[in-house]
Amino acid sequence: MKIAIDLGHGVGQDRGAVGVIAEETIINTVGALVISKLKDLGHEVIEVRPIGELSVGQSLAARVQKADSNNVDLFVSLHANAGGGVGTEVFTYNAKEVPEARAVLNNIVALGFTDRGIKDGSKLYVVRNPSATAMLIEVCFVDTQSDVDLYNSIGTEAIANAIVNGLTGQVANNSKGYVVTTYLPNAYEGYDGIDINYVLSYFPGSRAYMKHNNKGMWIETQMLPIEKCNELKETLGYWFYSIEQ
Repeated sequence: MKIAIDLGHGVGQDRGAVGVIAEETIINTVGALVISKLKDLGHEVIEVRPIGELSVGQSLAARVQKADSNNVDLFVSLHANAGGGVGTEVFTYNAKEVPEARAVLNNIVALGFTDRGIKDGSKLYVVRNPSATAMLIEVCFVDTQSDVDLYNSIGTEAIANAIVNGLTGQVANNSKGYVVTTYLPNAYEGYDGIDINYVLSYFPGSRAYMKHNNKGMWIETQMLPIEKCNELKETLGYWFYSIEQ
C-alpha cells in the first residue's frame, strides 16, 4: 500500500499548538516511528510535509499536491489537539466511517485515551482535498495534564504501533528489545562462581539482571533500542544468545 504521511504543522511560522507539551514534539516523534514501521512492513511511504518558508495555505496545498502526484492509497495527517479537552479523535470527510480511521481510533483508545469519535473534517484542507481517502488523527490534548501524562506513560512506541496496525491491519515491529546471554562461565577453572564485575563490564550504561535456573546463570538486559542490542551482540561474542522483544 502507498500511504501519504503528513506530519502536521512544522513549516515556517506554523509550529502547532503548545501546552504542557508541544504539538510538534508529538507529531515528529510519533510520526517518525509510524513512517519507519510502515516501511519495515513493506509499505511505500510518501512524506508530504514541505520544506521552506511557506504560508499555511501554501504548505497545505503542497502536501496534498505531493500526495496526489504520487497516487497514494491513503492520506494520513498526524496532529495533537488543544483546547482543554481529553482524548483522541479522527477526522474524515463528512465523518464518513472509514475502516482504517475507525481502527486507528479504536487502537489508540484501547491504550487508555478517551474516545472522542470520528468527526467531520470536511472543513479541513488536508481531509477535504486529497484524491485518496484522507484522515486527520488528533492523538491527544497537549494542554491537558492528564492526557500528556497518559501519553508519556504509554510511550510513543505503543501509540505508533496502534496507528500502524489501524492503517494496515498488520502488527508493527517494535524498535526495542533486550539481550539474553548464554549461561555464564565460571571465573576460572576449578572455581564454582562467576566474576560479576567482569561480566557487567560488558554492559556499560545499561541495566543488567542476573537470571538463573538449575543449569546455571545468565544475564538479561533492560529494554534497549535494537541498534544497542545489535552492538551488544557484537561485543558479547560467544556469550550472546538472543535478542528478545
